[in-house]
Amino acid sequence: MKRYSIFFLLPFFVVSCAFQGGKTDPNAYKAPRATIVASTVTPGPVRVDISLSSMTAQLLQGKDTLLAEMDVSTGEAGHRTPKGTFRITEKMSLKRSNRYGQYVKKDTREVVVARHWEHKGPKPAGTVYQGIAMPFWMRLTAGGVGMHVGQFSRGVTTSKGCIRCPEEGQTFFYQHCRIGTPVKIHEGPHPLPSVL
Repeated sequence: MKRYSIFFLLPFFVVSCAFQGGKTDPNAYKAPRATIVASTVTPGPVRVDISLSSMTAQLLQGKDTLLAEMDVSTGEAGHRTPKGTFRITEKMSLKRSNRYGQYVKKDTREVVVARHWEHKGPKPAGTVYQGIAMPFWMRLTAGGVGMHVGQFSRGVTTSKGCIRCPEEGQTFFYQHCRIGTPVKIHEGPHPLPSVL
């Protein structure tokens, strides 16, 4: 079985669930990692296991065959990611948030207000709301928690409850998960040695 390690720095413009623009020391940034263990995946159900303490997500098949693992970023204080067992109820290759977004110029889409939820007063004249992009979205709760591509520094909780993922890893998870795929979110660490 071949092992592929992927180190991927997401472009700054791909952000989600209320990015922490300007609050993170750029010198402290640690690129999230993803490791695809399986070069091919046999037909059959898969499941996702997310460790809040390890801040990693694993894609598993069969008894405990590891297909892939990636760093993730979960909910910050006051917006913790819920624990429990969920099922994927929606998949979209590109979803936009209806809670967290920007005010952009109607004609050019130039960003006028980057974090609309912090804006006081009416929206600026000539602007429209544009939700933050959440590529490769997989919904877990009716309240809007899901897994998707998003910017984060490894080891830092940054979201408003969602599970942010590096693009390469989330693309692989998205390709192999289906509506109904179980996702377990728990505090316990993933067993060592990690594949990362």
